[in-house]
Amino acid sequence: MTEINWNIFKAKFNQRESNSFENLSYQLFCFEHNQPYGIFRFKNQTGIEVEPISIGSDFIGFQAKYYETKLTENKADIIDSLKKAKSKNPKLTKLYIYLNQEFSESSKKEIKNPTYKNEIEQEALKLDLIIVWRVPSNFEIQLADNQNRHIAEFYFTNGSNIIDFLSGITSH
Repeated sequence: MTEINWNIFKAKFNQRESNSFENLSYQLFCFEHNQPYGIFRFKNQTGIEVEPISIGSDFIGFQAKYYETKLTENKADIIDSLKKAKSKNPKLTKLYIYLNQEFSESSKKEIKNPTYKNEIEQEALKLDLIIVWRVPSNFEIQLADNQNRHIAEFYFTNGSNIIDFLSGITSH
């Protein structure tokens, strides 16, 4: 099984982390929702990465959020994205949000969820949206599936890349 190593991801996709994370999220979303041929999208689509898919009575979309800062510092950005997604896609009922970080557990002894996570979910409820969070602990399971091994290897292995090439030239 390929270990999810975000340092390898950052080195491999240097300066393209957000776009590469969006592509990873897209592949995992398609796998999870049995979309082997992909999903239609518009260039610079507002609020969600691709057009919503219909499953039963749900209209489901997804967002990919790659942050180098703490999640708590990005609450407003996530809420803004929820609002944009719903305004452009009024039928949207469920939104998968892919994050490259885990949530921090609340520092209050009797509470699990951090305040900022609850506030994001409350805003989603006001918009009649259900949020499904996808964080690294979810990726680990999806990428451990034999069907997805190639995805894990592509994004998280230390294969040759431009950084390795330049290092080789320097040491030579």
